Amino acid sequence: MGLAVSGAAIAQTNDRPNIIYVFPDQFRNHAMQLWSEEGFRDKVNFKGDPVHTPVLSRFARESVVLTSAQSNCPLSSPHRGMMLTGMYPDGSGVSLNCNSTRPNSSLRADAVTISDVLSRNGYDCAYFGKLHVDFPTPNNPQKPGTYVDDRWPAWDAYTPKEGRHGFNYWYSYGTFDVHKEPHYWDNEGNRHEIREWSPKHEADKVIEYLTTVRDPKKPFYMVVSINPPHSPYSSLEDVMEEDYNLYKDKPLNELLVRQNVNPELKKKQKKAPFYFASVTGVDREFGRILDAVKQLGLDKNTIVVFTSDHGETMASHVEDPKNSPYAESMNVPFIARHYAYFVVDGRTESRNSVNCSGT
Repeated sequence: MGLAVSGAAIAQTNDRPNIIYVFPDQFRNHAMQLWSEEGFRDKVNFKGDPVHTPVLSRFARESVVLTSAQSNCPLSSPHRGMMLTGMYPDGSGVSLNCNSTRPNSSLRADAVTISDVLSRNGYDCAYFGKLHVDFPTPNNPQKPGTYVDDRWPAWDAYTPKEGRHGFNYWYSYGTFDVHKEPHYWDNEGNRHEIREWSPKHEADKVIEYLTTVRDPKKPFYMVVSINPPHSPYSSLEDVMEEDYNLYKDKPLNELLVRQNVNPELKKKQKKAPFYFASVTGVDREFGRILDAVKQLGLDKNTIVVFTSDHGETMASHVEDPKNSPYAESMNVPFIARHYAYFVVDGRTESRNSVNCSGT
């Protein structure tokens, strides 16, 4: 992996760090404004998408930015299994996207996840948003003996307490792609039907958790699994109008700047303004979370990671953005920020934790 390195402020703490892991679904690495900016554009061999993501640009200048982070399995469920367990899909149990016709694809009950480890070591663990690692079963807490999804095969799933792997705060669902009418199950299995764009609602819940819900005596580990910019991205039913307005009047050849755009995929090309609108909206909600972390005085001792499970081809090569060997599918954002201090020769010395290189 390559690194684009920038300066970062330093804060002091000896406490165990909090961890916030934010990963919107289907967010390609190319779709960040920073790749068109000084200090970053010369670190990559591609032209960044013409997107508006000012929060990620500011965040990147305080962080380690990986230029070539690759999703080893660029598909929703298998990637999430890897993220939680550290194992490849054949080890985690999640080898395919989970639905009710695939009983062989579900997170192993005996798997030890990062949340299991952190919970056992005193962390308050919270999960927000899409999970998609469970084989759906007829365990609907509102209608026992039925699936939570009326479709067949069922894709959405309810995760009972015994399947939450150390997450003591729960506001989640399996998979459901109606972005302005999301639903969630809470700690006790109550279902919440929401009429609001899901990234905004989830940011509200994250801020509520940080402000009033978490145990302030414990460090916290928080996963924020945002669905957009996952499809659908075809109309104002899928995105915020204020974000779509940034792109709606731009010709497609100014939005789709990659040289490998397939001219035959005209229907997919027309979705570009909506995809980029989703990206911009996610950027704004991520900014609200960062602002809350700072306002609460937690930023000096909180590791924040922004990444994704896989990218989006957006008419480059093929139509399907998932499970393909192309950079647009595999190359995901990976930006990590942590402030720290070090004691050198008996004195406190500020050091930039991103002055490093690696592969």
